[in-house]
Amino acid sequence: MPYLTVEQIESGLTDLRDRYHDAGVCRLVRLRHQTHEKRWVHALRIGKYEDNGNRAGIVFLANVHGNEWGGSDTVLSFASDLLQAWESGTGLTYGGTAFSADDIASIIDLCDVFVVGCVNPDGRAYSQAKPENKDWRKNRRPINDADTRIGADINRNFDFLFDIERAFDPSVVDAPTMGSLAPAEDHYQGIGPNSEAETRNIVSLLDDYPNITWMLDIHCTGGQVMRSWGDAPNQSTRPEMTFFNKDFDGVRGTSDVTRYGEYIDPYDQSRMSEAVAAVVGAVYGVRGQKYTGVQLYNRPTPGAGLDNPISGDTIDYAYSRHLVDPDASCVYGLAIEFGLDDDAQPPDDTMREIIADVSAGMVALCLQARRQVIPGFTAPPELTQDFRILTGIIDGGPGWVWVNGRPVFVKPPDPRLYELLRRVGEFQVAPELYGPDAVGTQRETLQQVVDLTQGLLDEL
Repeated sequence: MPYLTVEQIESGLTDLRDRYHDAGVCRLVRLRHQTHEKRWVHALRIGKYEDNGNRAGIVFLANVHGNEWGGSDTVLSFASDLLQAWESGTGLTYGGTAFSADDIASIIDLCDVFVVGCVNPDGRAYSQAKPENKDWRKNRRPINDADTRIGADINRNFDFLFDIERAFDPSVVDAPTMGSLAPAEDHYQGIGPNSEAETRNIVSLLDDYPNITWMLDIHCTGGQVMRSWGDAPNQSTRPEMTFFNKDFDGVRGTSDVTRYGEYIDPYDQSRMSEAVAAVVGAVYGVRGQKYTGVQLYNRPTPGAGLDNPISGDTIDYAYSRHLVDPDASCVYGLAIEFGLDDDAQPPDDTMREIIADVSAGMVALCLQARRQVIPGFTAPPELTQDFRILTGIIDGGPGWVWVNGRPVFVKPPDPRLYELLRRVGEFQVAPELYGPDAVGTQRETLQQVVDLTQGLLDEL
């Protein structure tokens, strides 16, 4: 399974559009901005042709970094699987993770699934051109006419805390996770926020389709599923501590949450945590790969120590939009780093397995997005409280979490926790939880989750 070229990615998107367009479930969207090397970027839009404003939009991004070839191959495979399963009226099975025909039909009926096959085609083409180019991460636009150094890191170019010297504590400005001010560096952030065509394509996609409320940005490596925020530890008690409050300039980015923690709405944090749990559980069910759910700031990063801030990234930009502009949609941004080793371009056999892992997680996330548009979906009041167990399991540790009215000390990773997470993930996506008469079923399912956890909680 050789990796797809840029041309093959484009033809793959076009082929799917041609095959399913007349069935009313697949269109091709050309994004607004041509790249430096004159390439157009396209998104496949999957879902019933009903522009009634009630469809849940979810966007999958691949190949933001030129050298991460497997992302594009994964999203093309996922799109093909989803459409074929819908056409045949069957479910989808990836190893031990299975989705019913009703699951697949509900995604097509209720969601708009946008698949951006290759965000950074210039970078991918250059990375694939010669063996010595394989680690190329950035795009291919020169800095300017006078400075021919090439490329910006698209995942540091978004308009989120771009002025790093103003916004962040001086001690973290040079952290390896941050956007760099040096054009020669792999993490060079670019000449200005949203300065790159590839970045503006994603911005315009979110502008043009305000029903998009979920994003998954696919990267490698590390086996992590991440959620906002990335600039500082999260906190939900001091709403004045926020990225747009200049009173906190110069203190962001350290792990000392008493100095600064990025405020996040408790419901949003819970909702993203539940979605991360569903993705992690679906991935684990395929073949037992133990991905870790984590806040983006807290992701393990070699050489970064305790302070892992990031600036200008896709998912924080997506989630920040509605806080800057009240008319913008709230987009829950997640990212996945596939693979448990450090190989950005895994061998063929390994990549095939990874494609199945990540595809299962993508379907699970579509089912999470689907929840918001199903008539009559009402979580019982106790659901959020008891599902705090998910946050404890997936968001790292060791640490204390509040579960079933009492504090519990959780020490992941533990195989029992991953098995529990898989089971809880199955409960979350069960079709019988959704519908006008589902409240009673939800309560019964919640009790099953509580019963399932009780023995393990006693041990913990």
